[in-house]
Amino acid sequence: MTTHPKFEDSKLQAFEQTYDTKHEDTAAHVRGEFLQNFPLSHLPHINRDDYVIGLQSPTFCAHVEARTRSWANIQGATSNKFGIYFGKTKSDPRKIYRFTRKFGETEDDAFSSVKAALLALVRLGEAPILDFVKIDGNPLSQMFKAKILSLYFPEKFLNICSADHLEMLGCELGYPNGRPISEYQHLLLKAKLSNASTQKWSNPKFMEFLYDVYVRADITATNTVQKPRQKAHQKVNFEDIQGQRDAIGKAAEAFALKWERLRLVGAELSHLISKIEDRRDRPGYGYDFLSHTSPTQQRYIEVKSVGKLPGGQGHRFFLSDNEHTISKSSDHRGAYFFYLVFFNGNGQPIELQPIRADVLYELGEMTPASYVVRFDFGRAGK
Repeated sequence: MTTHPKFEDSKLQAFEQTYDTKHEDTAAHVRGEFLQNFPLSHLPHINRDDYVIGLQSPTFCAHVEARTRSWANIQGATSNKFGIYFGKTKSDPRKIYRFTRKFGETEDDAFSSVKAALLALVRLGEAPILDFVKIDGNPLSQMFKAKILSLYFPEKFLNICSADHLEMLGCELGYPNGRPISEYQHLLLKAKLSNASTQKWSNPKFMEFLYDVYVRADITATNTVQKPRQKAHQKVNFEDIQGQRDAIGKAAEAFALKWERLRLVGAELSHLISKIEDRRDRPGYGYDFLSHTSPTQQRYIEVKSVGKLPGGQGHRFFLSDNEHTISKSSDHRGAYFFYLVFFNGNGQPIELQPIRADVLYELGEMTPASYVVRFDFGRAGK
């Protein structure tokens, strides 16, 4: 019987205090997008051009490597890890189909072998009893296999894909040496589920915890929301504040709603998509959508289209007093999220960053923009 490790409360608490939920939300969203485009039922019918990377389209391999990077990073190794791809090499600038010879002598034979290996891998992942020796023996490359298994079967495999990291973490947590790599990937998931503090964490959150504590404890997180570089002293443009274009707001809300649905798919919460409540026409609520972070935890979503401040001074959005008050209330604090939508030069939404309101308030800067002045005239003779 395998004994699973216990984690120090001090390390768990220290991690919780600094953890940015944006990471797991983004990871769940990209996994949902992957599952929408390549459900398990689609794999038997996948063709070569649906599979290979290099065609400048959202293919299977493009999703597994680049588009789901926030779920797990397997970039760095060459495209040979996919078995077959479309591209060029340093010695041959032609863009053609290229493949690993162990899969065949022609591109058609190679793809047939790669597809067979892919289907065999998911059958092994689906099996009620996992055969780790057979998983490790599958001819697809190790990191590629680990990523696929974590995307399709997050209830069985943690989203850590590096063999070195899996072995190192297995050793750190006290598991026996010499196990198949895929078994460590499974055991780390078991470690999460066996601990009362981590069993309800998402896989991306637990992965971040393991990396922060055991792999890169001395590395400071980057690419997070930070305080603005300098305080901006600018004239308030009340016409801009009051007249944000309705089209931009609606585009941002539609983009955010689609993003949230895919996040729920990726978080294994598809059954809660139908329970998303649209509250945009009831401003008294103080947020746009009611969703869920977990089956028992509600999530209050306020969508904001983000604009750049002049002079490289950062970004801004407008917040009403009611939204601010609701977001800080005892009923909503810690569960109120800003979904920040960024637009390209053509006015189309292209990116979304989710961030909890209380986190943003600590890092951002708030200045008054406008007020509603309410009054009444007294009547003479009263």
